[in-house]
Amino acid sequence: MKIHTGMILCLVSLWLGGCGEQKPQSVILPTVDKFTDTSQLATPVPREQLQSQIPELAAYFQRVQAALQADPPILLLDDKALPDVAAQAAQKLAIANPDFLKFTRNDKTGEALRNEIMNVRKALPGDFSAGNRGPCAQTECWRVEMYHYFHNASTIAFVDTAKQQVLGVSRQNFAQPDLPAHLVELASVIAGASPEIQAILQDRERQPDKKEFKTALQESMCERSHHLCVAPTYVFENDALWAIVDLTDGKLVGSRWTDLGNSGPKTVVTERSLENETTFRNFCEKVNSLGQDGWKMDYVITGSDGLQLSNVTFNGKTVLKNAKLLDWHVSYSTREGFGYSDAIGCPLFSAAVVIAYNGPKTEPIVKDGQEVGFAVVQDFRQPPWPTPCNYRYVQRFEFYKDGRFRVAQADFGRGCGTDGMYRPVVRIDLDTGAAQNVAEWDGKQWQTWDKEQWRLQDDGKLTTEGFQYRVLGNDGAGYYVEPGRGQFGDGGRGDKAFTYFSAYKPEEGEQDTVTIGSCCNSDHRQGPEQFIEPAEPLQDKDVVLWYVPQMKNDGNPGSEYCWADTRVKDGVANVEVWPCWSGPMFVPVK
Repeated sequence: MKIHTGMILCLVSLWLGGCGEQKPQSVILPTVDKFTDTSQLATPVPREQLQSQIPELAAYFQRVQAALQADPPILLLDDKALPDVAAQAAQKLAIANPDFLKFTRNDKTGEALRNEIMNVRKALPGDFSAGNRGPCAQTECWRVEMYHYFHNASTIAFVDTAKQQVLGVSRQNFAQPDLPAHLVELASVIAGASPEIQAILQDRERQPDKKEFKTALQESMCERSHHLCVAPTYVFENDALWAIVDLTDGKLVGSRWTDLGNSGPKTVVTERSLENETTFRNFCEKVNSLGQDGWKMDYVITGSDGLQLSNVTFNGKTVLKNAKLLDWHVSYSTREGFGYSDAIGCPLFSAAVVIAYNGPKTEPIVKDGQEVGFAVVQDFRQPPWPTPCNYRYVQRFEFYKDGRFRVAQADFGRGCGTDGMYRPVVRIDLDTGAAQNVAEWDGKQWQTWDKEQWRLQDDGKLTTEGFQYRVLGNDGAGYYVEPGRGQFGDGGRGDKAFTYFSAYKPEEGEQDTVTIGSCCNSDHRQGPEQFIEPAEPLQDKDVVLWYVPQMKNDGNPGSEYCWADTRVKDGVANVEVWPCWSGPMFVPVK
């Protein structure tokens, strides 16, 4: 009996996969960037000349050339990078799978394209839709990630090494996996060997303080997210020097200084301090459940999509399939347009991730002395935050006794500059029935959307209650969507959010997702737009809401926002934070 391969993949994809009065807003003072004109593109140097100067680069591209002549044309992780025999077996099984190999050659000429295995690790609950591991619930599965340099895309396979089979394959366009250690180190070597960086450092032995950030720089291929780039960053007392390295071409793209402001001394970070075994064991390797005030839900910390809530119900009625935060896009300097794409998640496996700081916590929501609900809060931070070029992000899911809920998040600073724009990419899969309808308030009445599309928040087109959207099931039940505009009593200054509604597809962000979109686009091109282009019908579909707020960093004394600093209090160092909260409230339709 023959079974069509696409049918198998289709089946597998089903399982792959503070409230109060408004506070007065602070006046935002204009930020002066003293390093406005320091963005400099490197002098182009032929790759052959660079390889003659950098032995590590020559050795890497020799491996690349050998991989292009191999069958299949894939640069593999060697035994040193994969000491685990099972991981080696998973890689071997993946590269023998036809679906995994589908984009490794030109589909017209058959010419070999450049492909590289970036990560092979054990699969985690957060890698699957709502924690439903399917066949992986009964056996140990492995996740194999491959990057396609030609397509700027990633292919991910889930492998059962015990049964010697690939269980499923998915593809993520315009997405880059986290970098393996050898590429992070190669980028550091390239940066340190470049004349432009050496002229500044005058110390060939100086190592970057931060090596692993993905980045972009305007006028380079990195800025358009066509190339794989990383930014080794050298931290000085009050400033940071970025060296943007293009790993696709193996060269320095450019450099740029940023102002860090005053801060406390740097802290030495060890590998052990990053790998918080307790958090990983209790909240990454297993799915937990919670029940309170009529609400029930499952939760798990994912590999790179933050804390994911799934199977959320209120008084027995389904509310959310899942909700999570895929990326933080951090763009510095509106003129030069470059920055980081930060992933948040488990404290293991990801060199680029801002890791979970302990596990999720619940706390009461109190208004006028009465407990009106509870919040599930997860903290992610980079030791030694809040020193320069270290980040802290917090997710907060609020659930109220009256059936409302809010999906919120905040940046707590401190970051790599005083002129940053923060854009979290949030995915919210409402569950009001398989057939849903989306409507937008146009200032006078509700207008139903017939196709997938996006909108920029317009506070002038909201209902008197502050609602912008309405999502209903066929039974008339559903939720109004109330965007943040500074009304939630948490110090937020308004979301100014891009909102997208797409028809549900399991391959579009449901499973743990690698970096999506560009860090530095200032328009709606934040990643979710790829799921609505070309636009498909939306009426009577299972819809997904994507929400991307925009928060402007401010380090000016008296108007701090998205900021943290170490200041003296009672003669000792004291960390002060000015978080920028964002996120919509969902109000039941009555």
